[in-house]
Amino acid sequence: MALEQAGIGRVAGAQAWVVVFDTAEWLDGLQQAALTLDAWERARAARFRFEGDRTSYVLAHALWRRVLRMCLGTGPVLPRVSPDALGRPLLPDHPGHVTSLSRSGPFAAVAVARMAAVGLDIECFPARHALDDVLAAIGTPAERQALAGLAGEPWQRAVLGLWTAKEAVLKAWGTGLRFDPALVDTSRSPLPDPSGRPLAWRLLRLSLPAGLIGAIAVPGEPEALSICWLGAAGNIVTYADWTL
Repeated sequence: MALEQAGIGRVAGAQAWVVVFDTAEWLDGLQQAALTLDAWERARAARFRFEGDRTSYVLAHALWRRVLRMCLGTGPVLPRVSPDALGRPLLPDHPGHVTSLSRSGPFAAVAVARMAAVGLDIECFPARHALDDVLAAIGTPAERQALAGLAGEPWQRAVLGLWTAKEAVLKAWGTGLRFDPALVDTSRSPLPDPSGRPLAWRLLRLSLPAGLIGAIAVPGEPEALSICWLGAAGNIVTYADWTL
């Protein structure tokens, strides 16, 4: 019901939906959620050491299927998601459509688009990692210089925003951290494709609640990007700020 209330509909053209939710709000549906997972997802869930992480994973993947069902127009049928050899999620029954999932703590975000590829990343704020080390590992000299005049929370947000942007584009490229994030210059817009494909990548910052920072990477100019926070109790907020 919450998905329908949010107005999530079938993607068309160069359009993308981003749906963000707190899995802790959906605990009542855990048993049913577990039944929707494929064999590879159940195997992955079983490997989590802590129950909280396993629960978040199961709920995120179950809600992922429900968002896909709305965006792909499959009615009561939950679409198949299959990982390729690099671990990227594919939609084998829906050519031309792509998806991405990101989780941070109890939060999850799903992107569904009709494009060549899409990459999505969210991170909880404040960060759980030493951001000085993160910036040293992923920042280009120009990016580090641009952040040198910041301090305190603005600096922390900027570094975490830089990290989500690089994670998003590396997911979209299908390389993950096999491609050195320090070689991704987010000051360039658009970004050239590292494999030489005729794709120009844009990084878009997502406007999210205070405890989250996120970005999405898409090829070219999206015709529309719709973002919503989906609450189990029906509290739905739609955001529109998506420039980086």
